[in-house]
Amino acid sequence: MYGSKWEVWRLTRGTARRMSALEVATYGLLAAVALIFGYVEALFPLPLPVPGIKLGLGNIVVLFTLAGFGWRAGLAIALVKVVVSALLFGNPMVLMYSAGGAALSFAAMWVALHWSRLSIVGVSMVGGVFHMVGQLAVVAFTFSPYVALVYLPVLMISGLVTGLLTGYVCRLVIRTTAKSNLFKSRARELARREGAAKRDSAPAPCATPETDESNDQFETSESHV
Repeated sequence: MYGSKWEVWRLTRGTARRMSALEVATYGLLAAVALIFGYVEALFPLPLPVPGIKLGLGNIVVLFTLAGFGWRAGLAIALVKVVVSALLFGNPMVLMYSAGGAALSFAAMWVALHWSRLSIVGVSMVGGVFHMVGQLAVVAFTFSPYVALVYLPVLMISGLVTGLLTGYVCRLVIRTTAKSNLFKSRARELARREGAAKRDSAPAPCATPETDESNDQFETSESHV
């Protein structure tokens, strides 16, 4: 399990330092998709009484980029998403809250991605929770710590739920791109990571005496031949 993670990490480190025209175009495409998701969320806000709850569709792109292309590319996509979305669809306060949540969420997802046994869905849930924690930290610093504590339980639950949903979508994107020519080498590495996570969670098969006996019989018959 750890070998596959470090293999993906070494792969992304080695390719992040030399950017080709295809990589620049790919990152531009990913940034555009993240901005489109941010625009959709701004057009259709969730009808909830608690402020700050969003689906976090742009985090699908950030997590996919972080896992498949390395932390440099993931950080660039996250910065573009936060800054440009706030300038186009928000205000300075939105920028402050989004930046606090995105920074803590990105750091938590990077740690969970490379230093834990969590799958992509689990990493997304960690990012959703820490995104809410980052926003509440900004609220406590700029407005009131009491308000942050009041909203803490609701926002933690919403972070888990939205992280679960976006994580499943991100996993679907990984499986889809692994079958196509687009991102195929990196997406296949991520698909192998998902398979390794499932194998680690499944119980190991135990050898039975019948299996050993059949192997002995096979070796005996093979030696006679």
